[in-house]
Order: sequence, then C-alpha cells, then structure tokens
Amino acid sequence: MKAESWQHYFRPDERLLWQGAPVAGFHQRSKSLFLMIFGLPFLVIGIAVFIFGVHRLSVAQTTSDAGLAVFFAAFGLPFGGVGGFLVFGPWIEARTAARHVRYALSTRAAYVSRSAFGRKLSVYPILPATALELEKGKRADSLWFHARLERDSDGDLGTVRAGFENIADAENVYHLIRALQDNPQP
Repeated sequence: MKAESWQHYFRPDERLLWQGAPVAGFHQRSKSLFLMIFGLPFLVIGIAVFIFGVHRLSVAQTTSDAGLAVFFAAFGLPFGGVGGFLVFGPWIEARTAARHVRYALSTRAAYVSRSAFGRKLSVYPILPATALELEKGKRADSLWFHARLERDSDGDLGTVRAGFENIADAENVYHLIRALQDNPQP
C-alpha cells in the first residue's frame, strides 16, 4: 500500500509515521529445511506410486488390472501433493510474503495488511500498556506488539502473536512505538 492508501483507514487526526514490508527470503532456515526434508519422502513416494499406476494402466490387459492401476495412481496423488506442499511451500512463502504483506505505524495504531487470499486489514492500537517484544533475526528482525490466548482444535491454549514480522528496521520502529507510549495521543 502507498502512504495515500493508509490515510483512507486513519482517523482524522492520525498520521503515518512508518510503513514497510517483510524482507524477502528464508528467515527460519532450520524450520524450513526440516519441513523440506520431512516432505521429500512423501513427494518421491507419491510420484513413484502415481507413475507406477499410470504405467500399469498402459499395460493392463483386464478390467481388474486397470482398476488396480487407477487405484495406485489415485493413491499416489495425495502423498505427492502433501510432499510437494512441504518441499516447495517454504520456497513459495519466502518469495511471496514480501509481495502480499504491508505494515504501517501511525500516531495511534499499527496496521497489518494482507492480500494473498483476499484482502485483510488488522489494526492494533498502541497504548501505554502495550507490551513490546523485539526478536532479533539473522537477516531481519520481528517486532511483536499483540498477543492473545486461543484454543486450538484439541482445546489446548496457545499464544498467538501479531506484529511486524521480518522487517529490516525493527529497532527504529521499536523506538517509534516507545515514543508513542511515552507521549500518548489524545
């Protein structure tokens, strides 16, 4: 979003202090590498079973052989799909996150805009009691300013954090927010 676009969402006395986007690339290399290695057997086996099924279908002489071949081909598709998601998903996310997420900090709130699967705008007021956490990374830092407890599908409580993830100038934005907390806007 451009600066003019953010102004559309601001209150009349609100002004833009900072805007940015995540730095492109891998930020949690060990997690991404683990997912890719874990997904590789699923991908290879899924493709192999699919190819085996298609091959058996081409040489099937009876209806039952053809049915078994179709079953093998269909059985390999979900495994190949899950494996492909695990192997290629981190690469796709690393390349597209910087295109679909925009951040803004105003004199009153933090704004997070996502446009990957429909547009979504989240607004987090900056209050004197807002807890801040600056998380250092190798290539970029993350600034967390919102956390809430949510129940997952098993009913267990977990903390969901929101903030400016993987930004280049997180320390500068941290100081801007601290200044807003010290001098709150009326």
